[in-house]
Amino acid sequence: MMKPGFGFYSRNNVLLLSAAGVVLYSVLLANALIISNLSLVLSGTERSSGYLALLKACVMIRGRTSTALSLALPVNLALAGIEALFQYRIVRASHRGQTPSSLMALEGMLIAYLYSIFLVLDTIATCIFFKSCKTSSCIDQEGKCAYKIEIADEDNVGYVSLKVSQELP
Repeated sequence: MMKPGFGFYSRNNVLLLSAAGVVLYSVLLANALIISNLSLVLSGTERSSGYLALLKACVMIRGRTSTALSLALPVNLALAGIEALFQYRIVRASHRGQTPSSLMALEGMLIAYLYSIFLVLDTIATCIFFKSCKTSSCIDQEGKCAYKIEIADEDNVGYVSLKVSQELP
């Protein structure tokens, strides 16, 4: 009798599909994280917010995804390490039934301070990436303007226009 599932019940096939799913999920999650960080910087530096900032971030990141991923990777690894440290030192101690002490509270505050420092560093790196994207948004490799993208919210009335003008070399 044949099992349903199109032959994917082999241990190697399940492992391969799981690994492919993890890679795909990680790339999608990283792109979403980069776009959301860039839209936060956009909303802070320009007069745009909400879906307009997300749209600008999506357009601005086009062609620079690998650079953005390489900038985000070290910071996200450091944040994950700090979260693991918090889980290991603070949460694990409280699950063991240890009574919280003043040293444990100070250690928790130090870990929270480290986390906030890395969040600030991530925001600074995203700001620098935003500035570099903004200065080179319409210049191709020959130094000519290949395209220019303008997203304008005229008089903040909710009307958004997306203008793409293409100049041939």
